Amino acid sequence: MKKQLILSVLILLCSLTGCKKFLEEENKSNIVSNDYYATAEGYEKLINSTYSTLRKVYSSPYLFCGGTDMYVEGRDAQPAGISEYQNLNPDNAEVTAFYTNIYSSIQLCNTALYFNSNTATTANLAMRRGEVKFIRAYYYFLMVQTFGGVSIVTERFDTPIEEFKRNTAQETYDFVIKEMTEALSLVPETSTDFGRVTKKAVRHFLAKAYLTRGYETFGTAQDFTTAATLADEAIAGKTLTTSFENLFYPGNEKDAEILFSIQFDAASLPSASTGGNTQAAFFGPYQGGSGATQGYPYRTYVLVPTLYTFNTFTENDARFDATFMINLYTRYYDYYDRSTERANLNIRFYYKPKWDLTTDAAWKAIDPTHRATTTIIPYSNAWQAGRTTVLDNASPSVKKFDDPKSQFGGATSTRDLFLARLGETYLIAAEAYFKAGNLAVAAQRINEVRRRAAKTGKTAEMAITVADVNLNFILDERARELVGEYQRWFDLKRTGTLVDRTRLYNRDIKANWFDKGINPFLGSGGQLKLLRPIPSRAINLNAGPFAQNPGY
Repeated sequence: MKKQLILSVLILLCSLTGCKKFLEEENKSNIVSNDYYATAEGYEKLINSTYSTLRKVYSSPYLFCGGTDMYVEGRDAQPAGISEYQNLNPDNAEVTAFYTNIYSSIQLCNTALYFNSNTATTANLAMRRGEVKFIRAYYYFLMVQTFGGVSIVTERFDTPIEEFKRNTAQETYDFVIKEMTEALSLVPETSTDFGRVTKKAVRHFLAKAYLTRGYETFGTAQDFTTAATLADEAIAGKTLTTSFENLFYPGNEKDAEILFSIQFDAASLPSASTGGNTQAAFFGPYQGGSGATQGYPYRTYVLVPTLYTFNTFTENDARFDATFMINLYTRYYDYYDRSTERANLNIRFYYKPKWDLTTDAAWKAIDPTHRATTTIIPYSNAWQAGRTTVLDNASPSVKKFDDPKSQFGGATSTRDLFLARLGETYLIAAEAYFKAGNLAVAAQRINEVRRRAAKTGKTAEMAITVADVNLNFILDERARELVGEYQRWFDLKRTGTLVDRTRLYNRDIKANWFDKGINPFLGSGGQLKLLRPIPSRAINLNAGPFAQNPGY
């Protein structure tokens, strides 16, 4: 592990890339300079680079979304093991990259904290310390959910370390909560530099950490109560005022409801075709290879929505139309570039929801000028694309992350990736109140989310009662609110529903394994693979004993 860790750190420190907007980092040299980091300018660049590490950790969606109830393999193959578990092993490339990237990022945070006490500047040191402590704690939160207990490394290393101890999951959660709590006392309530860590962001994730720990065997009922209190403090009485459509509309990344995000900017990318946000490339069908000239986005045709994802919406929920591109115009991006002219644009594809009971002829007759040549694709099992799907555009595409300014193909989007937003904070509060036994307040928190989601005049129909509140409903509401956002595997892992819900709703896992009498989660020693495996390199390179996770 020490060779892996130290090499990754050296590579990272020698190739820092910038994160523009407020995070304007400049690579001064290919040599790490202790003298430079001890200056006011150098230290600020170092702090900014800790934010930039989030880009690499979130460069792939598979560990966040693959192998869940919401997303399934489309026409192209997903990474083996991640999508179906049966072949998941300690040499999995996605898992190894995730583990390595996070520890590299943690070591950069350790460097920033070291220079916080060894720098000539005195401006903002306490606040910067809080920012980095939060980012480091957030990484450990990702790690403990993914791997269980991990090595808690807090020192900056400039010489090789031969052995690391593996801390327990309880110790790791305690560390996360302690560090986030300290960060909460150091960062400001708000910041004029959008994107920096604030108290609202810390409260959001601290609530989530307590909520997640509450489900563990070492968790307590007080964890849920504390999570509910912290989530309410993050909400601070603010209602959801931005429409769901506008919240995700390109260019609206600085909405007040966004509590923390990974920032991207064209000027900070290594090139026009690399280094950007890849979120828009997933969660929908391939649309062809001419997007650069015909104005449509590149899609990978993997992590396409399952039927469960489509079915969880109702006709009263405005999030359906705001999440999926239901009317696809002749030029896809005209939805944004000619938004005021939509009524006068020809519709190339109409993805007819299950609640639209009009005949195709009647639908076209409403506007024959613009609908006469429309291809209507009605709701059916075919909306859940698969390896046998032949046609492009065979199912509705998730539009929430579209970037009309991106180049076709690759990681080119410069839209921000949201990690925390107020709508989810309400759902964290709802889940915490539910687990604490206060179903009345849980229903209130859910109803705020559903009030904003209701179509005009349908608020009453969208409201729920206390009798509706249970864990499955909360997971369904999270599904509706968070399609395509990098949350779902952690949701199922946290709530202990990963096996049951993938067996029910993931077509490939059900058909390839459960229908054949095989539990793909069942690993060595009859133990379930509910955690990701510790990479074999991390174990083999560690000088001392380092236990593998159950099932591997």
